[in-house]
Amino acid sequence: MKEILPHWRFGPNSPVMDVDEKRMTRGDRAVAEACRRVMEGETWKELVILESLGVRFTELVGRFVSEVASPVLEAMPGDAFHQGAAAQLTHMVKTRDGGETIRIIKTLAVKGRF
Repeated sequence: MKEILPHWRFGPNSPVMDVDEKRMTRGDRAVAEACRRVMEGETWKELVILESLGVRFTELVGRFVSEVASPVLEAMPGDAFHQGAAAQLTHMVKTRDGGETIRIIKTLAVKGRF
């Protein structure tokens, strides 16, 4: 799997490097798999469309954020490595921030943690 290098994260021509999935913990792999499953669903596609249209912080976006974040939060282990990601995702659900949720889940889909 390829990881976009952090200092180029949001650029269209971002350089990538290989991520060794064998070195990931069981929890990291579970989180990454949950994120990938979420990204294949219709709710994810709707959230991305709304974000591209500039619709943010509405009740509709909040419902999509909640539906996208809940399977990822369920798969996330309670260890110290995943506390920050879990706290950020929980905060995104409360604030209905679709754009930041998309970025967090894309990062977690590659590495399983921050």
